[in-house]
Amino acid sequence: MPKKLIFFLGFISMLFLSPIIVSSLSTEYQNKVLEEQPAPKKPINASTANAQPPIVQPDSNELVVDKKLTSQKLVYAPTTKDESTNSIEQAEAKEVLMLFTHSHEAFIPMVKSENGESAVYHSSSNITEFEEIIKKHFNLNSLNTKFLGVDTMDELKKTNRTFSEAYNVVRPFLSTELQKNNYDLVVDLHRDSAKREISTLNYKNQSYGKLYFVVGEDHRDYSKNQSYAQQISDQLNELVPGISRGVIGKKGEHVDGIYNQDLANNMVLIELGGIENTQEEINRTISVLAKAIAMVLKNSSTQ
Repeated sequence: MPKKLIFFLGFISMLFLSPIIVSSLSTEYQNKVLEEQPAPKKPINASTANAQPPIVQPDSNELVVDKKLTSQKLVYAPTTKDESTNSIEQAEAKEVLMLFTHSHEAFIPMVKSENGESAVYHSSSNITEFEEIIKKHFNLNSLNTKFLGVDTMDELKKTNRTFSEAYNVVRPFLSTELQKNNYDLVVDLHRDSAKREISTLNYKNQSYGKLYFVVGEDHRDYSKNQSYAQQISDQLNELVPGISRGVIGKKGEHVDGIYNQDLANNMVLIELGGIENTQEEINRTISVLAKAIAMVLKNSSTQ
């Protein structure tokens, strides 16, 4: 076949096929471009534009912990940690009511540590801060502890009454509670005003805040309160010799003389440590007090 004819036929074929090839390439290119385009955004309306992220409610099973309370670790005395307390733990639990008639009595080292102040009375850093520690130590000794829910010093301010009237102010609250519930022991816990050399005991390389008991002798049945106080004091000194300074009776002028102890024969007033004792020393003393009370109540129930 002549070359001119071959060239002519090839040229005609190209003219016929070129539109098809171009169309195919164009379609492939468009598809590729579409694949590479980002997905179109959904239209935003007024309700979704200002929508807040959903609020996630905490799991009802999660435990909310008070950091202030968890920072208070229990401190044990050697006599309460090393000796077996199985006999106490297996005994029937006893009920203890505790109150703080002078609720703002404070310990100078604790006030300084928490507030940078040097004070023996404080509205927040005071003896009531030991509630959780008391409850834990007492529970370990089968003592269920309830605290009388009243801040006596706040009540004094509300009613414009003086410090010397504290026992009269707390009395109706205490009386109402005792009418509602029965307790094996009632404890009015105070902080003594004595300085460190009087209020501190060093025993077996451990320091303690000493305790002592006050009995109001201006009511008829004070001897029953005195008996409870003496038993606990003696038991304390058996556990840690010298930790209790003993039992002091008060009556007559310039003292209360009753201390609301006429409301319950099994009520005791305890002075815990002094103004210069540390939190650790008071904590350690509470561990001994809890065990002593548990032993006295256990013995009294078996007699």
